[in-house]
Amino acid sequence: MRETIQAKLEEIANIETTTEIPDDMIEEGITYFSFTLQEDYVNSDFDSNYTYRPYIQGYIKRKVIPTEDTLSIVDSAKLDIEDKLKELNIKTSYRDVSVLDNIRKIMVTGSCLYNEINNKLV
Repeated sequence: MRETIQAKLEEIANIETTTEIPDDMIEEGITYFSFTLQEDYVNSDFDSNYTYRPYIQGYIKRKVIPTEDTLSIVDSAKLDIEDKLKELNIKTSYRDVSVLDNIRKIMVTGSCLYNEINNKLV
């Protein structure tokens, strides 16, 4: 599942999908998206086919540059990420979590169901 999500997100050309990067290591001109994945058991049937609920939580980060519209760039990245996650049937939410450190951040969360019978996110 992680490989599927990672591959889908890597289709976005203008976003660096990576492991968590500390704010002080963010480079100017690069938009980052790092995420974690959690999977919870939901139920199973008599044939031991399990259903799980995967949760994704990620952060879009970009260093604020006075000569660009950083907010617009980050919002565009959010839309691109949401579109890719929707293609995987992941329902998303977001929250602006920027603080006063010259880093624009948006937290993206999402979830769906995964069933072993059809090996798909639904």
